[in-house]
Amino acid sequence: MDETPPLPDDPRLRAIAETLEANGAVAELYDRKWRIVFVTTEMCRMNAVPTEDAERVYGLSLIARDLQYPGVWGGPDEGSLQQFAEKVVPLIVADVPPEDPDFAEVFGPYREVAPEIGPSEPAPLLTTLPMHFPDRQRSLNTWSGEVEILYQRTFDSDGSLLGVVVIYRPALQATLAARLARGEQEVLERIGRLSEPGRRPAAILFADLEGSGELSRRLSSQAYFGLIRALTDLIDESVASNHGITGKHAGDGGSALFVVEDGDEGVAAAGAIRAARAIRAGADMLIADGGTEIRVNVGLHWGATLMVGQVSHGGRLEVTALGDEMNEAARIEAVAAGGAILASKPLVERLDPADAEDLGIDQHALPYRPLSELGAEGKALRDAGTIAVAEL
Repeated sequence: MDETPPLPDDPRLRAIAETLEANGAVAELYDRKWRIVFVTTEMCRMNAVPTEDAERVYGLSLIARDLQYPGVWGGPDEGSLQQFAEKVVPLIVADVPPEDPDFAEVFGPYREVAPEIGPSEPAPLLTTLPMHFPDRQRSLNTWSGEVEILYQRTFDSDGSLLGVVVIYRPALQATLAARLARGEQEVLERIGRLSEPGRRPAAILFADLEGSGELSRRLSSQAYFGLIRALTDLIDESVASNHGITGKHAGDGGSALFVVEDGDEGVAAAGAIRAARAIRAGADMLIADGGTEIRVNVGLHWGATLMVGQVSHGGRLEVTALGDEMNEAARIEAVAAGGAILASKPLVERLDPADAEDLGIDQHALPYRPLSELGAEGKALRDAGTIAVAEL
């Protein structure tokens, strides 16, 4: 876990910095002369900067910081920089006028033109500035697109300027932000930890609605749509509640990963099995028509060296995985029938004995059969025919 960047020495500024950090704000804190005294952990992450490197910019004005580290701390386009010069520079001039001994240090090479812009009179307590950040592709977590920056001047008890709080936020409508916030925070945090692709072991789950073609013909379009939506919710809820990450939904099915954290493979394997059983148990409640039998087949497998990472495109954020085991897991699910859960031997044998007992699985007596003996044909036989699986 990242360490918190150093806090300000001034106890008054330190209290503000601690509040920003505790609330997970993407923020900076400046002293009364607009010099950086603190950047939050989230600000470091959004700029792909290790927290231990944050102190390098302490003591620099935001102008000097962006000049000294171009393209790292910030990097808006030219139009946004023009807005900055028109809206924010007058605030800085008001607090650090040309006669101030630190004026040249704060404005650097712009010390000649800054006086021409002049101070903002009176200087507002609160200013917002829209900015557009080009896609720098350094990290999926870095700023890209429209961002709103809030500058809040804060004062001491005697009325003197204490410092400036700067908070960054995506320029999203409140209603859209509320929809995004409906996502499970723990799931979003798991996705966030996978921002950079890498080799990661994980349990793999594939689920699919059996007989979807026949169901789509028997049910009205509205009823079938409701069924698929309910199935999607069931898969997502079952996966999320068992510490997994939902993958792609393909029409009448879905996939999920249970990535190993802290080296505990047993937790990932048990989570996949519990999620599979929750999906199977909830299948009967997917549709109000009691006369229609709903079965969801599930395949479980273990990926020891999957390439797992986050992808973001077209307004979507998801995790994807590549590796032979992903293809094999899909083939295991394709062989499952009648609402069965088929789990591969590599997955079951990674269970911790206590979890196996809790799940009612006797690891030493569980019978396995190769997929080839369970009716695997075509691609399933070719790609995964020799994989030993057991029905759970």
